Amino acid sequence: MKKMICLISLIAVLATSTQAQQVKPKVNPEMKRFVYQANSTITKRTYDSIYFDIAYNPGNKWVFKYSFKAQDVEMIADDEYFESYEFEMAPPKGNSFTIEGDDFIKNKVIFNRGCFCLDAGLRQLEEGKIIGKKTGKNTWLLTFDLVIAPKPGTKGEATHKKFKGYFKPGNLIY
Repeated sequence: MKKMICLISLIAVLATSTQAQQVKPKVNPEMKRFVYQANSTITKRTYDSIYFDIAYNPGNKWVFKYSFKAQDVEMIADDEYFESYEFEMAPPKGNSFTIEGDDFIKNKVIFNRGCFCLDAGLRQLEEGKIIGKKTGKNTWLLTFDLVIAPKPGTKGEATHKKFKGYFKPGNLIY
C-alpha cells in the first residue's frame, strides 16, 4: 500500500511539473507607429530650468510622431521600454521638406525614452537631419539621422539614431 501511495504521489508531482513547464508567460509584442496629425501643435512647458513636459493642442501646424514600444514579458518586472520622436512644422509646401540645424529647436524635435533607467525622459534634440518626401495622397516617407545627447544633468556620450518610416494620418495619443 505504501508503494502504491508513493507511486501515485510521484506521478502527480511529475504531471504537475510538466504542466507548469508548458505554460508560457504572456508576451506583449513589439509595436511601431508612424503617424502625423494636421491642425495640431506641440506645447512645451519648461520647469526646473532643464526639464519639460509636452501636450498636443489644436493649431496651424502638422505634428509627426514615431513611437516604438519594445516587447514586454508580463512575468518580468521593469522590462518595459519605449521611445518616441516627434516634431511640429508648418504644413509642407510641395512634396518634400528638410529639417536640420537651428530648425530642430524651432520645430520642437523631441526625443522621449521610457524605461527603468537613468536616461529616461524627454529631451529637446539639437542635431541631425530629417528629410520628408511625399509618396502618396496622405503618406510621407521620413528619414531620420539624429544625434541624441545625454539627458541633462547626466554624464555620457551622444548616440546616433538612423531610421525611416511611412507616416500616415492618425492620432498622436493612443
